[in-house]
Amino acid sequence: MHSQKHPNHDVQRHAVDIAEAVDEAWHSAHRSGPLEVPVSVVAALALIAPPVDERTEAADWLLAADEHELARFMTLQWKLFVRARPDLVNRAWPLIRTWCGQTPPDSTTLQAAKSVADATINAGQLDLTGTTRRRDVDLLGLLLAALRSRTAKTTHGEFYTPADISMAMAALQGPPEDGSTFLDPAAGTGGLLRATANTMRAAGRDPTTVTWWAVDTDELAIACLAVNTVLWELGHKVVLGVGNSLTDDWAARAVAERADTLQIARDACLLRAVNDVVGLDSERIS
Repeated sequence: MHSQKHPNHDVQRHAVDIAEAVDEAWHSAHRSGPLEVPVSVVAALALIAPPVDERTEAADWLLAADEHELARFMTLQWKLFVRARPDLVNRAWPLIRTWCGQTPPDSTTLQAAKSVADATINAGQLDLTGTTRRRDVDLLGLLLAALRSRTAKTTHGEFYTPADISMAMAALQGPPEDGSTFLDPAAGTGGLLRATANTMRAAGRDPTTVTWWAVDTDELAIACLAVNTVLWELGHKVVLGVGNSLTDDWAARAVAERADTLQIARDACLLRAVNDVVGLDSERIS
């Protein structure tokens, strides 16, 4: 039986506990490793949502897995993400490439990633991100803040907006209308988008009808936001950019990159369909 904690009803406190547990595990195991690794592990686990009666079994399996089994699981999860959300691949790539890039993680990194997975599971992540409670907190933002607190966080600017400030800002602006456009020119990991989506739900509106535009100079923060848009159920009308909203033509670049990736995904889907047909015809001929 796994040692996962019971669900913490204070969602913000629960998320902080998870972030602190992962931070301690990562820096104890691999102090100099790239932060994309622990963030990618937590993000991948956040994308699974086993039914409540299967959550304990899922946690037990993850805890029992060795580092190589975990690596295969991470690779599979990120490949599924690429197939499901090709529109977000460019922005999420800093997290995806850890497991799907040309250079596989070395043994030290794999062992550290396993330590992270164990820490976040034991802190009860599946009880948070495996439910709609994930929409009430920016776990990845808290995690990134915790991981960077030991390094030169200030060089990256302010990428995480505290939940109470985000909610106050969203309440002041009021919920957007269905079908409208929302822009955050200094989005970080997306706290204001999360809060705004929740104000829409409270008003009986649908966040998936909004076109969400967001940009930040911090590539890893935007990668977290790419995953967050899925966790927070913001829909598919999402355009994310990396750059300075005041000086860069980030929007045009983001639209072009998003369109290119979607076209590649369509081409790949067509190629798979053709291969399936050719394979069937070959079987009939033989």
